[in-house]
Amino acid sequence: MEDEGRRKALKLDLGNLTEKNMGQLKKLNTATFPVKYKDQFYLDLVKYFDYCRLGFYADVLVGSMCCRLEDREDGGKALYIMTLSILEPYRKRNLASQLVQWILDRAQSKECQEKDVREIYLHVQTSNKTALQFYKKFGFKVTEKICDYYHNIDPPDCYVLRRPMNGHDLAHEVLDINP
Repeated sequence: MEDEGRRKALKLDLGNLTEKNMGQLKKLNTATFPVKYKDQFYLDLVKYFDYCRLGFYADVLVGSMCCRLEDREDGGKALYIMTLSILEPYRKRNLASQLVQWILDRAQSKECQEKDVREIYLHVQTSNKTALQFYKKFGFKVTEKICDYYHNIDPPDCYVLRRPMNGHDLAHEVLDINP
């Protein structure tokens, strides 16, 4: 996530996630996340290629965003941000912002409007103040705290952040959380 201490901004080349480059994504996630994703996570991504992007700088994979389309209780759809990762040497260079902007644009596409995408949401560990500030810059609001969401990570609690899309209102109460 970007924050103070920003370095020179870089421009990502966004590429599609495919079965052929899935191994690169696994390596990126291993290098950037404190948890190891099971093989089933990667097998399931095949269903969501339209909502995943890889970020390349100078032909090197330096970041990614993987989302999935979900049904909402009210009959609409939501995009869930499963992962957003940037290799440490490339952080604070506007790369995560480019990936978030990509999914915001994607959610407003004609296809997503026809699918009735009403929001984008994600989970953020309660101690991750940088991520909370980052997503708030894009209009995400904290709507819920879930205790014991994560396993083998301290703290195990998370916040749910949501951003309404395509003219819809936020269907949840906003919590006043200041990172």
